[in-house]
Amino acid sequence: MKIWNKLDHEKYAAVMYEPEMYVDNEARGRSGHMSHALCEIAPDTIVDFNSNCSAVRFRGHSAFGWVEYRISTDAGVTYSEPCVFSFSKKAFEEGIFSVSVENAVCCDDGTVVVTCLRNDMLGAICCEPWFTPYVCRSTDGCKTWEEAYELSPYAGRVYDAVYKDGAIYIILLCNDARKPERHEGGLTESFCASRPEDVYRIYKSTDSGKSFSELCVVPMESTFGRGYCQLKFDEDGKLHFFSYNSLDEVNMDHLVSDDNGATWETVKPCYLEKGIRNPQVNIIDGIWVLHGRAKGFKGFVFYTSEDGYTWDEGVYLETEKKQCYYSNNIVVKDPDGGKRLLVQFSDAYEEARVNVMHMWVKIMHNA
Repeated sequence: MKIWNKLDHEKYAAVMYEPEMYVDNEARGRSGHMSHALCEIAPDTIVDFNSNCSAVRFRGHSAFGWVEYRISTDAGVTYSEPCVFSFSKKAFEEGIFSVSVENAVCCDDGTVVVTCLRNDMLGAICCEPWFTPYVCRSTDGCKTWEEAYELSPYAGRVYDAVYKDGAIYIILLCNDARKPERHEGGLTESFCASRPEDVYRIYKSTDSGKSFSELCVVPMESTFGRGYCQLKFDEDGKLHFFSYNSLDEVNMDHLVSDDNGATWETVKPCYLEKGIRNPQVNIIDGIWVLHGRAKGFKGFVFYTSEDGYTWDEGVYLETEKKQCYYSNNIVVKDPDGGKRLLVQFSDAYEEARVNVMHMWVKIMHNA
């Protein structure tokens, strides 16, 4: 593999390798906005989702289509032929709403649980407004899926799902993504919180996703202007919450919980020199990684940190394109030994029409 970019530090280096085509939407005249869920469902076996969307609606920046997934049994090196996620295809054919699959977890008993964003098919962007989110389960390695059901009575978008010690934790931004109201803070984007009731709620399941109950409302002083977010358990068992601030794109909100999300402490926002717009966070070989769109839509940016609180200056992977770089990641086995990070992201081939790419990242510790 050829090195694409690199972040060098005294103790380690993060090496990013040139991206490889995963889904060639240009060749089939389609787009692939959103739906980047990734999950290891058995040792070295991962399920990888992508959308199959119109390249015409909103120049490809829409969810007008359905969701596919592929299975890899060699830790992301090769993949099966695409399978159609039946719930999304049925919804599309019935013309009621569109579905995106942005998060997936695998439970100890092998049950795979995915979250489903549902949105109005007739909207101009067609990934807004948002309806109430759904959850869907598979108990046979994604061969078949149970009937999807409503996660919450609140309209909104699930931004992350994590699994720890037999429990699933799902974070939902309760916001219907309709035209925002004007407040003292100014006018925010429709997908960001704009009203007092637009809050982050965490839902928990201890029965492999058969049911969920509300665990908490994340106690932020204000959610106005907040949008994308992430949950991550660190190596000491603390749960971290990060959220995007559209009013201050270089400071990412940060809260920490010592009791699995029951209570929270607000800590200093994470300063990110190049900003972050849709953060995706993970830990590999003791090093935190963060990627997403840079501030002001100025490209695709990658950061690292030794503790999740203080981040490096980051590096631009690409700087020219705007309506792409939705992304996700997963830590998998490296054929050369140890672990490596698989980053999946959308990459524009024309206007907002996107292909789906894979990029490998390795952490090299210095002696």
